[in-house]
Amino acid sequence: NTILKDYYKAKDSQKQMEELAAGYQKERNEREAGLKSLVESINALQKDMQDPAISDAKKKEKENQLKSKGEEGQVKQREMMAFGQTASKILEDKRQRLTTELTEEVNKALSQIAKNKYNMVFVKPQVPSPGALIFSEGMDDITAQVLGLLNKDAPAAKRNDKKDDKK
Repeated sequence: NTILKDYYKAKDSQKQMEELAAGYQKERNEREAGLKSLVESINALQKDMQDPAISDAKKKEKENQLKSKGEEGQVKQREMMAFGQTASKILEDKRQRLTTELTEEVNKALSQIAKNKYNMVFVKPQVPSPGALIFSEGMDDITAQVLGLLNKDAPAAKRNDKKDDKK
C-alpha cells in the first residue's frame, strides 16, 4: 500500500482515472439536464391539453407534439443507459490495465532488490486483486528501497510532489 501510495506512476494513474471519471460524469450530467428539460416540456404540453378553452385543432397539434416528445424521451433514456454502461466498462478496463502495469513494475523492482539477498513467497495474483507478497519472519522492510527504485526516473516535479506530501 505504501508503494502504491507514494509511487509517482500510481499517483499519475489515479489522477488519470479521476479525470476520466469526471469527464464521464460531466457528460452524464449534461445528458440528464437535457432529459429533464424534455420531461418539463412534456409536462407543459400535458397541462396545456387540459385547458378547456383549447380548440380541437390545437389539442390535436399538442397531442402530436406530446407523442413526438415522448418518443424522443424514450430514445434519450436508452442512450443514457447505454452511455452509463459503456462509461463504466471503459473505466473498469482502464483501471485494470493501469493496475496490471503498476503491479508488473513493482514486482520487477522487488525482484531486482531481492536477488540473492531475500527469500520471498509470492502468492499468484487473483483478479482483480494484484496478489500478495509474504516475507518470512525477521526480514527487513524493503518498501523504501523498492519505492526509491521505482521513483528514480520520476520527473523533477513528481519528486517535489512527494516532498510536499511529507510536509
